[in-house]
Amino acid sequence: MVLNHLSLGTPAAEERTARELMSELIGTLSTAVKLGVKTLRTQNSIYALILAQDYPVARWLNDNQVSQDERDFLLTLSTQTPPIADLTDPELENRVDLSEFRYQGELATELGIAYLLDALAVSLLSEAKWDCSRLELSVRRLDENQEIIDERVEIVHASRRNHVLEHAEEIQHRIRTGVRDGAELWHRRAELLPHLEFCQNVGEQLQNIRTGSLMLRPIEKRLFEFEDYCQTWESGPFDPDSLPSKASPESQATIQQFGEERTFLCPDGEYRVFSWHVRLTPLAWRIHFFPDVGPGRMIIGYIGKHLPTVNFPN
Repeated sequence: MVLNHLSLGTPAAEERTARELMSELIGTLSTAVKLGVKTLRTQNSIYALILAQDYPVARWLNDNQVSQDERDFLLTLSTQTPPIADLTDPELENRVDLSEFRYQGELATELGIAYLLDALAVSLLSEAKWDCSRLELSVRRLDENQEIIDERVEIVHASRRNHVLEHAEEIQHRIRTGVRDGAELWHRRAELLPHLEFCQNVGEQLQNIRTGSLMLRPIEKRLFEFEDYCQTWESGPFDPDSLPSKASPESQATIQQFGEERTFLCPDGEYRVFSWHVRLTPLAWRIHFFPDVGPGRMIIGYIGKHLPTVNFPN
């Protein structure tokens, strides 16, 4: 989880209101923890957050009018509440530096980090605009060609218990299938992705994806999309429109000039040209796959940085 500091921008008018808001937030956090979410990231120390005038979280923790269970819960969670500054992945830092995230016109860096981490954003229910289970962010970023891209993205969000429960299936699926790094994903591929085959070079590529890498979750997400598609692909040719993410083949000109860079040795000993691909964001990465061994099967040939094309040969 990532705490949305915009929701703490205006302190409550009185301590009683602050206690009510904190009670709702504790309920939200505890519901997520019961589902298996273990970490809450905050911009600064959670104890320094201001709830009302002269009433930071540190005073709330010593307020006898607050339920002891709520105070104990936050004290326990605080041992698993690292600051956002501890995220030292250079890929993440670079992506944050090259992007501007806004929510309803306000700069929203923490919500942007929640998007990049594919994390649950949580808010204090201080305003009606936080009373929703999803938020849409405006993003301005530099893409791989140094062009400015404006887009809108959606993140999962919670400020009430029922918001978390709306995401329960998604959260539990993530925890059940989640992996610590690319090496674990590679070693568990037969268990997690039984309908996919992998070229040996993909193993090397995945094992270079470390814990905390900005690209781990996007890779995991795309591979599960392939797996889910293959589970229901019982007959007929590959249908790219049935994938959640846009899949497309390379142009003939690119294959003619750079086909060798897309030719990989497959598990059956055959070399194949992997023209079909999907994009991976937030960096300029691709997954190249070969669907023509189906129905119900496909081969993953490459996971990594954008391969050269006739338009972008370098």
